[in-house]
Amino acid sequence: MTRICTMLILSVALLTACSLSKDKGPCDGIICDNGPLTFYFKLVDPDTGHDLVYGDNAKIPLDSVKNHAMDTSVRVRQVIDPVRKRAYMIFMMTGGPQSLRVGTPGKAIQYKVDVKTKSAGCCGELVNNVLLNDNPAPITKDSTGVYLIPCKL
Repeated sequence: MTRICTMLILSVALLTACSLSKDKGPCDGIICDNGPLTFYFKLVDPDTGHDLVYGDNAKIPLDSVKNHAMDTSVRVRQVIDPVRKRAYMIFMMTGGPQSLRVGTPGKAIQYKVDVKTKSAGCCGELVNNVLLNDNPAPITKDSTGVYLIPCKL
């Protein structure tokens, strides 16, 4: 019986003595295989909430919404869901300086939308801030998780 108690005490002491090195973080040794952050969004009128690209109140053509990175502009992708009767755009954030550029027909006005992210957990990223022409914009989502970017024309 004495041997069993001694072995049990030694085992407990050894197990409690082992701990993670204080130099290592909780994410050390984890390899992340992430693709670009996908930002689903709609451009909406800040006063009415109407979609400005799709539907009866559309005022901005899809061709004028671009993903701008360095000196390259590419039209954003779109998702059209006829079952739920909704549509939205996709901004693939691949890192580095990039922004959305929104033009309006017949006007020289061009809106710049910057999406800022922050780390979430070991491998994730979340939208932290949205800037519209370098000014903070409210971060709101619809019931499906699509970001609603206010765009005053």
